[in-house]
Amino acid sequence: MRALWKFIWLIGVVLLPSVALEAQCVLSVEVEVKDADLKEPLPGSTIQFIELKKASFADKDGKFVFRGICPGSYTLKVSHEACEPIILHLHIKKDEKITVLLPHLQNHLKEVQVTGYSASKPAMNATTVKGKQLDAVKGSSLAEGIAGVTGVSLLQTGTNIYKPVIHGLHSNRVLILNNGIRQEGQQWGSEHAPEIDTYIADRLTVVKGAASLRYGADALGGVVLVEPKLLRVQPGVGGELNLGMFSNNRQMNVSGMIEGNSLKNPAFSWRLQGTFKRGGNARTPNYWLANSGVEEINFSAAAGWRGEKRGIEFFISQFNTRLAIFSGSHIGNVTDMFTAINSKEPPDFIRNVGFSYQIGRPYQAVSHQLLKIKAFQELKHQQRIQAIFSAQFNRREEFDVLRFQSSSRAPGLDLSILTLSQDIIWDHFGSNKIKGSVGMQTAYQHNYYQQRFFIPNYDAFQWGAFAIEKFNLNKLKIESGIRYDIRSFFNISDNSGQRTFTNRLYQGLSGNLNAIYSLGRGWELGALVSSAWRNPQINELFSDGLHHGAARLEKGQANLTVERSNAAQMHVAYRGEGWEIEAEAYYKNIQGFIFLRPTFPAQLTIRGAFPAFEFAQTNAILRGLDLTFRKQLSPHWQITTKGALLRAWDKNTEDWIIQMPADRAEFHVTYQVASSKKLKDAYVKAQVQHVWMQTRVPATGNIEIPLPNGGIQFASDYAPPPPAYTLVGLEMGGDYQLKNRSVTITLVVSNFMNTAYREYLNAFRYFSDDMGRNISLRLKWPFEFSTINKSKKQ
Repeated sequence: MRALWKFIWLIGVVLLPSVALEAQCVLSVEVEVKDADLKEPLPGSTIQFIELKKASFADKDGKFVFRGICPGSYTLKVSHEACEPIILHLHIKKDEKITVLLPHLQNHLKEVQVTGYSASKPAMNATTVKGKQLDAVKGSSLAEGIAGVTGVSLLQTGTNIYKPVIHGLHSNRVLILNNGIRQEGQQWGSEHAPEIDTYIADRLTVVKGAASLRYGADALGGVVLVEPKLLRVQPGVGGELNLGMFSNNRQMNVSGMIEGNSLKNPAFSWRLQGTFKRGGNARTPNYWLANSGVEEINFSAAAGWRGEKRGIEFFISQFNTRLAIFSGSHIGNVTDMFTAINSKEPPDFIRNVGFSYQIGRPYQAVSHQLLKIKAFQELKHQQRIQAIFSAQFNRREEFDVLRFQSSSRAPGLDLSILTLSQDIIWDHFGSNKIKGSVGMQTAYQHNYYQQRFFIPNYDAFQWGAFAIEKFNLNKLKIESGIRYDIRSFFNISDNSGQRTFTNRLYQGLSGNLNAIYSLGRGWELGALVSSAWRNPQINELFSDGLHHGAARLEKGQANLTVERSNAAQMHVAYRGEGWEIEAEAYYKNIQGFIFLRPTFPAQLTIRGAFPAFEFAQTNAILRGLDLTFRKQLSPHWQITTKGALLRAWDKNTEDWIIQMPADRAEFHVTYQVASSKKLKDAYVKAQVQHVWMQTRVPATGNIEIPLPNGGIQFASDYAPPPPAYTLVGLEMGGDYQLKNRSVTITLVVSNFMNTAYREYLNAFRYFSDDMGRNISLRLKWPFEFSTINKSKKQ
């Protein structure tokens, strides 16, 4: 309650600045209009960006360039007095050149044609999950939604907590932007999943590596963008209803969205959205996972007013979840813990538990509130100023197993964190040859805990300034950026008054240079060099106790220093003649790399027996390769192959680094079904994923493993990496025409062969197998209540 009152007071009185992070609004879109029959320019054509309230006439060559466009989805209307007008729906994330072929009024049988090509690529190897691909993962966690991107893997805690891992890096090294706002919570924990509802997203974008300093210097692994669609601009009221059903844990999802725009006041738009999710115990191929259910209730609202030169937008969201923690991970004594690890399966009293929706102890209860206010003003000479304010409040309650009848029913740990942040950004986009952004960001955080100690109370402040410029030299595109940050932890204390902590101040400079060169004939070559840094987080410095959700004891190290990553990436791509080939190689030299390593002995507490871990620091080299091959065999058949390799080397010990993703490969075969009157865009896809055993782990350590002959083996982990595994999946979907509505139906079968396996990056691999076969059915039903016709009648 104390933290909540401080939240309200600070919003009303302080309005401190925000690290609201949005892509640069400096993109350009060149539209060329031609006659569909004669292929001649159509000067004087009217070209309108509906959402932006921008319109102009094509010049004598039938062209016009719109500048200062923000990334997003737009409606483009193109018309000419002698031709049929057409409306195009575009998603802009890079500079575009679009050619529109307009049919004559009298030539109704001609098909409208749109062709286009990119003038430049995103910062470096950005991959987007959208459309049918997004429909097939909605209702899953954010990390599961992007797991199909090459180079992305999952850090798991059981079957319902997932975090994204990009090129072996995760947690605070991967920034997540929710509707342009940097997600701030207790994300340092391996089992602290991002508090984001994927039903809110119109697309999910992964940017690998420290490609853009716009998002912060600490994005050593990359950035994940959760991008809702823009507010509605067509007069009327509409929306969509989503349903999801999952067989393995008998989960049900219901999500709805409704939005509107008034014909009388077209500058104003609004949207409401909500989601309910409930799932019970998950099942491996051989047994139920006791106490592994999930409950989720989410809500969001958005409203905006946009004039010709200025606008303002409001967004608010509420995320609430209860996550059960597998009972077999919280064990009463050290002997039973080692027995469970060595037996490769849970004890009988855990295995014999059947299905239930009940969430018992241990479990987490997490809530996250977000408020965003964004305003912009167009300036002369094609410039813009933006101001973005955000406030976030995150609360995490962790409920331990009750070992004694007299134990308190209160949470064992209650963490809350308040974040207030602000962005001021100036964009210039007057020239197609050079454009960019300059900005300043500030953020304040207050973290407070109750009950048992794990991390101390603290306040934090961050100030950052950046400048990013893009240069268009025809075939060569260059982006360069520089950034300076100051970060501090202060008022560090615990509730007992007995511990002493020293305030921390960190500062540093970051920079990058990204170049993309078009070789012609579909070939493209890109290179990125960057230097970025990350300060140690509060848990890495001062944690001391039970990390409840991960079922382990963690110990911080107060002498940790800053991480500095000097990295290089090379990217080559080919698109043409039915082929798509992408290859990306990366090399990261990280000085002062911070990681979590197992230690001995395991420890017995009043809450049970748990493996022990501590934070350590070394100099590391991470190098790897991401590959994607796609071949269109015919209009109906397509094959795709993906592969990801990673090597993580400890330069100090001259050995491998623990807890890195194993090599993996995927093969997909997709059949595109011919459209009919009732069924559109239907497809069937079969996929096979193979994950090799992770053999690149430290050769030895201080973990004492008893041998059958009575001896002791010194290992680097409490259990060796699990064996390799292969998973088969099936996916099919399409748009079914129901009267005047199109219902999207998607059926996905994961782990089709019901294979028993354990993932190396799952914290609960010590205690149980991963989830078995799971069949999911998703339905998306759009609806529309147009007010245009009613207004005309009146």
